Amino acid sequence: MRYTTLILSIFVLSAFITSANQKANSNNCQSSPFVVTNSENYPAILKFFEGEVNSDNIKVDFDSTEIIQSNPDSLFKDSTNNAYAKEILKKYFMAIGGEEQIRNVNDRVTDMKGIVQGVETEILIYQKAPNKLCQKFLVGDVEQKIIFDGVKGIKLIGGMSQEITGNELNKLSFDAIMNLILDPESYNVKLQYKGLENIDGRDTYTLLLTLPNSTEWLQYYDMETGLKIRDSKDIITPQGKYQQITEFDDYRDVEGIRYPFKIKQYLGNQTLDFTIESVQVNTGIPDEIFLTD
Repeated sequence: MRYTTLILSIFVLSAFITSANQKANSNNCQSSPFVVTNSENYPAILKFFEGEVNSDNIKVDFDSTEIIQSNPDSLFKDSTNNAYAKEILKKYFMAIGGEEQIRNVNDRVTDMKGIVQGVETEILIYQKAPNKLCQKFLVGDVEQKIIFDGVKGIKLIGGMSQEITGNELNKLSFDAIMNLILDPESYNVKLQYKGLENIDGRDTYTLLLTLPNSTEWLQYYDMETGLKIRDSKDIITPQGKYQQITEFDDYRDVEGIRYPFKIKQYLGNQTLDFTIESVQVNTGIPDEIFLTD
């Protein structure tokens, strides 16, 4: 179950909010509307959609003595390393509700709110299996959308549409896959176990997912609960290269699956805090939501 791979680029959102503020403060809006140009527009907030669900009290019976303490790449063959990674994911699926329950989610609507640059911001995320996505960003009376219909991607703002192409479209196509985390290798995503790491006093298993375009995504799973608590990736922006870190907390049950209701994202010296207002599953989202023409 992918809550995921959609990640809100802080720089993109900040620029959008700056544009919204300028629009709200201007009596004559003759300047052209803001158009997203960052190739990393879909960072970690949506990534939580991959299924980073959990329960604060659930514990998974996972024998940590079977997991090596040092760099696994230096001690194990790729096949053994990959097998460890798959076992960690299996325990994660158990922790969030079970693989069958996750596969039964055909669509999901997530509503999240937070304050960005002092402005109240709302993000609505519509996902439909296998790979349709609509992200709606609301800042005051200004709205921006990013839509992927399974093949084509577009950005909409101020009544203007821009097609998403190239590497940006490739990234969006992976972000839109609801169940990528269940079957990463079927999408040519390489899965590796990278060892143990302590995060804020919590021992975690570290997994590395490498997309076909060589993009790397680190995921951290709590050894005690089996739940995903953090992921990390490098983001290339006009301002330079930054490590983007997303943390997941306050997991709650929704229709038998546990989702994180608090998301914190770090990028450079900026921090975004979002609270999930609601998660709805299998509501029968109409395909019209994902129209790109």
